[in-house]
Amino acid sequence: MLKVHYRLLVLLIILTVPLIAPAQFSVLRLQPYTGPGTFINQQFSADSAANNGIPANRVYELRRGSLYLANLGYRVNAGATMRLRANDSTGNKPVIFLYPTGNPPNPQNPPGNFLDLRGNLEMSNIVLSGYFEAIDTNLNNLQGGLINIPTAGAGASIRIDSCIISNSNGNHIRTDGATRVIRVTNSIFANMGYLGRSNLGAGKAIDLRDASSDTVIFQNCSFINWQDRVIRHYNFSNPQAGTGPLRYLLFDHNTLANGMSYHGLLSLGSMGPRAIISNNLLIDPFSLGNDSDATRQAEFVNNLEHDSFGGARMTWIFTTPNDTTQWTIRKNYYVVSPEGQAFWDSASVLPIVANPALTAGSPLTYNINARLGADSLAAFTKISLTLNEIPALMVKTNKWYRSPTGGNKTKNTPSAAWNKSFDFDRRGWQYFHDTLDCAYSTGSPAYTAADGGYPVGDLNWFPVRYAAWLNDPVNAVPGDDGQPVAFALDQNYPNPFNPATTITFTIGKSGFTTLVVYNILGQKVATPVAGMLSAGTHEVRFNASALASGMYFYQLASGSSVAVKKMMVLK
Repeated sequence: MLKVHYRLLVLLIILTVPLIAPAQFSVLRLQPYTGPGTFINQQFSADSAANNGIPANRVYELRRGSLYLANLGYRVNAGATMRLRANDSTGNKPVIFLYPTGNPPNPQNPPGNFLDLRGNLEMSNIVLSGYFEAIDTNLNNLQGGLINIPTAGAGASIRIDSCIISNSNGNHIRTDGATRVIRVTNSIFANMGYLGRSNLGAGKAIDLRDASSDTVIFQNCSFINWQDRVIRHYNFSNPQAGTGPLRYLLFDHNTLANGMSYHGLLSLGSMGPRAIISNNLLIDPFSLGNDSDATRQAEFVNNLEHDSFGGARMTWIFTTPNDTTQWTIRKNYYVVSPEGQAFWDSASVLPIVANPALTAGSPLTYNINARLGADSLAAFTKISLTLNEIPALMVKTNKWYRSPTGGNKTKNTPSAAWNKSFDFDRRGWQYFHDTLDCAYSTGSPAYTAADGGYPVGDLNWFPVRYAAWLNDPVNAVPGDDGQPVAFALDQNYPNPFNPATTITFTIGKSGFTTLVVYNILGQKVATPVAGMLSAGTHEVRFNASALASGMYFYQLASGSSVAVKKMMVLK
């Protein structure tokens, strides 16, 4: 026993040495907007100028209940990490609006992006909107994106937690360069697309373009009002060649409501070894319906499948077919609202080539169905339920698109036929912060239909069940090949933190596993995990509300393997 404690003490001492450096954790509290000179991008630039770039351990902290404006996009250079978080008090999340640049030739336009990432992003508890919502006419100047990784940013990563991201006419996140990790948790993506500024093929949560990504995770998020797709990963110029592979996809426990899905829902391009789509709740996810419109079908062609009229077959989820991806698609539930069905009924005529009857279509391609085998029967189940409070379905926009005096079933940027009365039910950030409620009756079968008997959809709408889910070891996430490749303990995120953080770890074999937290003296202060775990990657939400500010260590032990990392509580 003394030998074990001695080894732990030596390890703690070794890990503590770097902490002597004064800049180990450097928090810069940004000032809310008060006038010229206080734009948030100016504060980023001033800090970078003073330190020859973003300091390696810089954390930018924004004050809750406060307003920040960005009138110019900010570039995060290669190797740097932009860390943005709310301060630790209670209250509304801090809000960042993109504000008119004031620069010719279009001084009323906000910047085209908030962040141009050549490096990495870690963002938590922030509201980000693409235009200054206080002046409604600014919507007419909405630009194409919010967070962008250009080709020069290849190898960058994005981690977003507990944020609200709203309003772009193109895509909230776009990656033209290959990425390592895109991880989005506990967040709301809203108002994707605006026909006053762009066409019907725009309006996405994330556009991965043709680029590869090692890992893409969306878990416990809500997507509200999208025009085109939630995920776009597609090579339009050469669809049969596919794209750079998306090697590991986890799309789990998300709620999706009010989607036009002009070019599909999850357009996945070339896939790598592993894809998991599970426990999601979809409300009117394909509200424009399954159609034979060649303009829409043009970006479904990479599935290499055809409908009964010879056009590209429309499905919610599609990919360039292969026989190698291991698919897990299960326990997803969807709803067609009375309003959605009424639109299809009113728009449908006899099923002829020019205008077939509108339906929900098929969730999956023939190729994915074949890969799933008998499991495809339980991949998506239609049910009836009502969410407590969401925006109205985009029936007006859908009707405008089909009307001969409106969009006339074309994709082009709208002409004088378009005006904001045809926009979808676009709500401001405060609605998504305070009013949106995607919970549903606990009497619904969906309430216990997910893996482990948990509710389907974003668990944040059921806080008690979410807390139980976070601490349930059944929620192991397989590795890229379906099994973990190594024993690993990841750095907690966010870090520094208050009061809670997420610890992710991987064990190669099932067995008794412990995760123990120690203070700087080597005294045990918490044991978040102590029990039998299955092989795989696990997440634990650790709450440090009972601990004082300071440095702590967390030790993972499973079988003969042990790993220790440090973390900091800042109150």
